[in-house]
Amino acid sequence: MTDFMLVRHGTPDYSYINGKKFRGFGNDLAPLTEDGEKEAIAISMAPELQDADLILSSPHTRTLQTAAIIAKELDIKLIVEVDLMEWIADKTFMYDDYNQVVKWREHYEQNDGKNMYPGDNFETKDELRERVKAVLKKYDGKYDKIIVVNHGMNITALTGVEKPGCTQIVKYNLD
Repeated sequence: MTDFMLVRHGTPDYSYINGKKFRGFGNDLAPLTEDGEKEAIAISMAPELQDADLILSSPHTRTLQTAAIIAKELDIKLIVEVDLMEWIADKTFMYDDYNQVVKWREHYEQNDGKNMYPGDNFETKDELRERVKAVLKKYDGKYDKIIVVNHGMNITALTGVEKPGCTQIVKYNLD
């Protein structure tokens, strides 16, 4: 059984993104702040991450940048897994107002990740959990320890740990 060390990305910098009119995943192009970069360097020294065999990362800029820093510091291979992406707020990927995403997330949280009304088009907690678990299953048993740089909602869906902080580590094993 593989120990998956789930790491939330470092602190992102949305200042550039907020001035643009990106649609959908364009909002996920935000890089780390300088503090976020320092957080990634610091967490790479955590005892829980030592002797890891591999790093998996979401493709979003903030997670990939965090993972790249950790991979460099630990000198281990980094693999990008698209299905580790952030929670899908709109399955059409066509929203252009991030305030709408905030409302969908509030609705998600108020209803324990369930679609409650006709027209709800976000990924449910169960769908999110199964999507991320499917990625982890590809690696389970092939390595002793894998670092998975991911998003807070994904970590919560898998583990029940509510609102993990930036670069917080949560150990996880597949059942």
